[in-house]
Amino acid sequence: MANISDIAKQAGVSKSTVSRVLNGHPHVSKEKRRTILEVMERLDYSPNGNAINLSRGKTHTIGVLVPRVGHPFFHQLIDGIGQVCTEQNHTLLVIQTENDPVREEASIQQLRDKRIDGLIIGAISQPQLLETMRSFGPVVACEDHQDIVPSIYLDHEKAMTMLLQHVEERGARTVGLCIGNPDSGVGRIRQGTFDQYLKTSTLSHKNEWYADRCYSFEDGQELAGQLLTADLPDAMIVGNDEVAAGLIHQFRQHGIRIPEDIAITGFDDVPIARALEITTIRQPVVMLGRLAAEQLLNEALKHSEGTFSLLEPSLMIRQTT
Repeated sequence: MANISDIAKQAGVSKSTVSRVLNGHPHVSKEKRRTILEVMERLDYSPNGNAINLSRGKTHTIGVLVPRVGHPFFHQLIDGIGQVCTEQNHTLLVIQTENDPVREEASIQQLRDKRIDGLIIGAISQPQLLETMRSFGPVVACEDHQDIVPSIYLDHEKAMTMLLQHVEERGARTVGLCIGNPDSGVGRIRQGTFDQYLKTSTLSHKNEWYADRCYSFEDGQELAGQLLTADLPDAMIVGNDEVAAGLIHQFRQHGIRIPEDIAITGFDDVPIARALEITTIRQPVVMLGRLAAEQLLNEALKHSEGTFSLLEPSLMIRQTT
């Protein structure tokens, strides 16, 4: 396979002149440019796009780090990011971590090696990595990490408070909590808000009504089985709609009435929540993805130094509370 040295030799020019032609530099005579292009065609030379991008300092590719691509929240987040990438002629690289610390750390290499121009953090279990990531390129988080990197995120403290106030107003006196990753920024905020709210409310909580690392419909079914071995709380605050749907489905299989026997809330307001009439928190996830991508590209292009943006939640009251 021909390389730049071969082209330079046959065209009778220096390698730097060939490189300038490949990179579109204007300071090459028409005659030399024509000769080089003719040699490239004769040798069937295909330039290495990655090498050209690296020489220009741009790949026109951004990355997004998510635990699970199939999760409805991250699916919508990627959709929003992808819309902006399409509009601005960028490629999107999706990095799925499964909350694996090793995979999270490996994403740093993408920035260090300049394989991507910047990275959007959908969720990360090791916030301490963000400082290192930012040292290699622009990073924007979709969680509350504004003290480390620019962040755009939902007001999860307000959202959790809205859910707790709602079930308390509906007569609940005992409440359980189910979240996703307890080590993520979102997980810590939701847990902390839940604990703080109970200190000044009439609601009480038992350890057997707590679960974490629940992400899917099947996780909800499994959680229902665990809860059925003990007294049920009056209400369960669940971290996403798919888990809430699995919980509701399994409870109904055992004759548990929703909300008469137990009230259940979800989070995100994905289609399954609307189909099953689940009380939940609506958050503008696609818009979140768009804003994160726009912020990242602005920072990558040095157009903005933004710190954070806070998105407002909406409580959707339906038939499960």
